[in-house]
Amino acid sequence: MKICIDPGHGGTDPGAIGKEPFILNEKDVTLSISLFLKKELEEKGHTVILTRDKDVTVSLADRARIANHNNADIFISIHCNSSDNNDAEGIETWIFPGSTVGRKLADPVQKSLVNNFSNHKNRGIREKSFQVLRETNMPAILVECEFISNPNKLKLLSNKDHQEKIAKAITSAI
Repeated sequence: MKICIDPGHGGTDPGAIGKEPFILNEKDVTLSISLFLKKELEEKGHTVILTRDKDVTVSLADRARIANHNNADIFISIHCNSSDNNDAEGIETWIFPGSTVGRKLADPVQKSLVNNFSNHKNRGIREKSFQVLRETNMPAILVECEFISNPNKLKLLSNKDHQEKIAKAITSAI
């Protein structure tokens, strides 16, 4: 398959910022996970397109355009969640409202992540009209890997081994 991976945020947009016990930008975590994911998927024989492969700003419209222009078979946007409640936690996968092809992609990805991270809360599959889900022409999901605002989850999200494990869990679902 041809898979478009979208590392959320980047450049002038740091995304959510984890602040305790140290500062970590979502854009850095999403890029690292996405690079691991690219490597894992290519090892399985897939062709991978990244919407960004370094710390640059890419508009939401351009992210969808990149996927559409390259005729990707599926689109996966990687993110970290955030909340004013530092105890908030969990993994969730978003699809465009009513998208049956999105749900068909989201189901195994969410299950794989939850099964591989059994100590993380399953927040399920949710629906919202995010621009990258709305404007892509292929099955598309947005994965919230965990809450960067939670100090315990922030430590995990900063860990390269944990990032690679997230990538492997997504790959096994694909």
